[in-house]
Amino acid sequence: MQDSNGVKRQSTVSTVLPTGTFESWTVTSLRESLIAELASDRSSTTLRMFFYAVTSTGWSEIRRPVLKWMRSRTSRSVTAYVGTDHAMTDPAAIESMKQARVNVRLMRTYRGVFHPKVVWLTGDRKNVVWVGSNNLTKDGLLYNIEFAVLIRSREIPPELNHWAEAVAAGSNEATDELLDSYKKERERFERNRAVARSTTFTWSRKKEPEKTRQAILRKGDLIVEIMPEETRGGTQIQFPREAAKEFLGLEKVGDQTIINLHRIGTAESRQLIVTVFKNNTVRLSINELEYRDRPCVIIFRKTRRDGIAFEIVPENIFPTRYRTLIAMCTRQTRAGSRRWIIR
Repeated sequence: MQDSNGVKRQSTVSTVLPTGTFESWTVTSLRESLIAELASDRSSTTLRMFFYAVTSTGWSEIRRPVLKWMRSRTSRSVTAYVGTDHAMTDPAAIESMKQARVNVRLMRTYRGVFHPKVVWLTGDRKNVVWVGSNNLTKDGLLYNIEFAVLIRSREIPPELNHWAEAVAAGSNEATDELLDSYKKERERFERNRAVARSTTFTWSRKKEPEKTRQAILRKGDLIVEIMPEETRGGTQIQFPREAAKEFLGLEKVGDQTIINLHRIGTAESRQLIVTVFKNNTVRLSINELEYRDRPCVIIFRKTRRDGIAFEIVPENIFPTRYRTLIAMCTRQTRAGSRRWIIR
């Protein structure tokens, strides 16, 4: 089956395109228009919220009108699909929503970052959808420069329903056990960030869909851990001299070689000089490596034309694969140093 753009549908939220044409739309203020709509609504039964980030102060801005709407009819329900990426979501907000009998679902199975800001009110032949840049935070609802659109439509295109179903499939109920896990890891991340030992956050319960496309490891591939703090914001990476000795033939201090480097799946290559330094490391510039990619592993592969191809596997995009590759990297020059392996 294909969507309106001719793209084959997938079962995961990361690949679903929520396309469609609607009867009317209006540029609006998300908070004010949502509160007004809930106060006047008589027929809707379902309210769904999809947010990258939720905070206690953000939830408090709409809590009272949402609960008043929900409690005015026994058939009404409220479900919130909440992201944990970058540790932006406040666990206390989830606890508050659960106490108010909102069905909170934490996103767990998806690729990339769960980044929508959508509120969807549904009734008999009535759909009101808010789509904007606002997160469910106090700044997002009151102070930031944001932009939101209100859509009204009696019928919703199948593609949008398919997107919502894919989101639901990638989520799990925010049980006390899951919430406690996220809460503890977030607190540890905040402590580490305060002393500059941590720069990015990926919840350990997050995993990518099983059908995520990935390159197959080959015999002779070099797999190297790239540490979070390494050359912050820069593109230069380091790996142990022992790895360079086995993989590139480099051995002594000052030894260097020229390599042809390209990203797996691309044809364009560039020449780089690789040098062994006195601290027993080898340095290499990977222009495609971004700040948010760390922590990650990089797979290096020799090609038939005396070149080297590489693949970046960030934890925040491919958490399951990242953990699998890290577990394979059992070789270390010393305790606490970067991990690596040659297949």
